[in-house]
Amino acid sequence: MSIKDRLINAFLGDRIQAAAEQRIPAMLPALVEAEVVKRLPAASAGVEVDTQWRRLSGNSMRELPIAEWARQVEVCYWLWKLNPLGNWLIETLTYFVTGQGFTYTADDPDVKALIDSFWKDPINNLDLKLEDKVRELSIFGVQCWPVFKGEQTGRIRLGMVDPAQIQQIYTDPQNAELQIGVKIANIHTGTIRLLKTILEEESDSVMSEDARQLRETFTDGECFLFSINRVSNDPWGTSDIFVLADWLDEYEDFIYNYNLKARKQNAYIWDVKVDGASDEECQAIANKYPTQGDGALRVHNEKVTWTAEAPNLQAIEIKEAASVFRNHILGNKNMPEQWYGGGGNVNRSTAAESNEPILAFIRSRQNRVKAMLKQIITYAIRSALDARYLTVPEEEAFKFDIQIPESTNKDLGKISQAVQQIVAAIVAGASQGWIDQLTATKLFAFVIEMIGFSIDADAMLENESGAQDYPGKGKSGPEIPKTPKSPAVASGSENGPGQPGID
Repeated sequence: MSIKDRLINAFLGDRIQAAAEQRIPAMLPALVEAEVVKRLPAASAGVEVDTQWRRLSGNSMRELPIAEWARQVEVCYWLWKLNPLGNWLIETLTYFVTGQGFTYTADDPDVKALIDSFWKDPINNLDLKLEDKVRELSIFGVQCWPVFKGEQTGRIRLGMVDPAQIQQIYTDPQNAELQIGVKIANIHTGTIRLLKTILEEESDSVMSEDARQLRETFTDGECFLFSINRVSNDPWGTSDIFVLADWLDEYEDFIYNYNLKARKQNAYIWDVKVDGASDEECQAIANKYPTQGDGALRVHNEKVTWTAEAPNLQAIEIKEAASVFRNHILGNKNMPEQWYGGGGNVNRSTAAESNEPILAFIRSRQNRVKAMLKQIITYAIRSALDARYLTVPEEEAFKFDIQIPESTNKDLGKISQAVQQIVAAIVAGASQGWIDQLTATKLFAFVIEMIGFSIDADAMLENESGAQDYPGKGKSGPEIPKTPKSPAVASGSENGPGQPGID
């Protein structure tokens, strides 16, 4: 320390220390913030996403950041497009879910005609496009379909938004299950659209005031928003193959590497041994005999020996290793091994039992698609009613239903045997008076429906011969008064003469 510093410290040290203690606490936060702002770009410039790391227990938000959502869409699309097993998973689920196509019925003919016009509209064309929509729902996990509605007729047509363009899904701040809007960004033009989601009827009764005010700002149209594989407070859906993305890629690499190994195993070289030859003589022979092809002719004396040498690569057995990879992937979708060519120790009996988990999954997905179609058709009917294009009573307008296609072929042999036994039991019960004719007819109609044929039991009874004599009673005829009980029975002695009655 210099003499100058010593003098300053001796005469002004206490004053300087007091001033520092007063000013530094006030200046420190601003200095720290400025330093963080200065260093943050460098800290987040790498390829790692650790800058967005958070503890799982520290935040209840489960929404994927935009970059990760776009990446999910890209990954799952290319897995379906280029990965054989990934494509097979999506296509198999799609074929089983859509089957021979969904159908519909309606009690009122005008409602039926309205659904026909919507379903078969050249833009909607659900007979053709429903399979594509189910496939894309499985690939991306989210589907956003804008609605275009005719003002005079209420007729609606469906569009489609690329899932990669979905930037934000808005939910009710007080009800995470209620999705109230979608933000769409065109990646080519930069145009932003805010669409209201079309909600189930009576959703307004549970919508908060904050959500109502937010929905008022969504003025660019309406859309249907559907998603799969998500929890209630996660607005984004998840692809059926996103959870398998790494394993599908690993399985593909495994098969590709085995292909390279197989090429090497099928390759061979000629090992030429020349007794007593110098390096120059060996090189001259090598130059004389370039790469030998099939059927090549070689002439040499006893001093030259030609031997074909092939590699002996001791590696794991491909079949068992591939089965481990494949079953790990198929097991996530409840798909049995034999569905993808891995027979194993499966026979016909065990194969039928192993199909139950995946068939349960398919039925669940079919029910979800049915609910989606019912919501869309309900909206189409409501729009037609509001436009007075459909004039049937409201209580009759919504009496329609969606039929789910059969996901598997029925074993008619087993069903026929079961029907035979059940019908015999029904006949026996009716002949003994245990069930009346109407109940027996309904039971028979239920059993026949197992083979895919529907019978209206009530209509069959009304049209039966003899029913016209007793309107409203069917062939069962008029009500016959019951036979009065005997005095012994009336007095409670139902066990016969001389036997005490049972209280």
